[in-house]
Amino acid sequence: MSLRFDAHSHLDQPRSPDLLRVVCGTSEGDWEAVLAHAASERQALPMLGLHPWFVAEAAPGWLGRLESLLQDHRAGLGECGLDFSRKATDRGVQTTAFRHQLRLAHRLHRPVAMHVVRAWGPLLDLLREEGVPPAGALVHAFSGSPEVARSLQSLGVFLSFSGDLLKPERAALGEALRAVHPDHLLLETDGRGELATVIAGAAALLGGTAEDLAAQTWENGQRCFKELLA
Repeated sequence: MSLRFDAHSHLDQPRSPDLLRVVCGTSEGDWEAVLAHAASERQALPMLGLHPWFVAEAAPGWLGRLESLLQDHRAGLGECGLDFSRKATDRGVQTTAFRHQLRLAHRLHRPVAMHVVRAWGPLLDLLREEGVPPAGALVHAFSGSPEVARSLQSLGVFLSFSGDLLKPERAALGEALRAVHPDHLLLETDGRGELATVIAGAAALLGGTAEDLAAQTWENGQRCFKELLA
């Protein structure tokens, strides 16, 4: 049975024997559970991070506890990032938390999975200031423009697309998908639906075969997360 690469999933997703999947934590409340899950499932790659939605609720000292866990376990950073879609968002606090996690990814040489919504300019500015972690970086559930996609690729960032590609109201995502070079493309379930459906839909939008796209995204996943697969 050939394996496929799910670039972003969560703990509540059922296990599947034909997937190598990245399992992301979002706050201190699930970091230990993500590590335990990865220890019991060989095909799960653990990521621990503070999601921008939960930055305001984080307990003092969260960054030190995250670093300690990462020093003790082979796990990446994520998901973390910027989400400026909510009016009450404290953008400064989010940006500081994200900057700390980027620096941690650099220091520990770990890949990073980024959640980004309506914050493409600030994301690009921050990545240019801090640098893209050389161990690998992706934006999950990419929702930006083709121009943003090209800018992120020029920095070495992988772009992952979810099942949102298949929604009629998200037809513009097809243009962004076609702006991604094949060697920077990843696909994901984001914990919802079947990866095979996402692969088939993306392949149709790109004018290729699902088999070829599955093979390409498998290879890309191996490169983006090489530090967790060593």
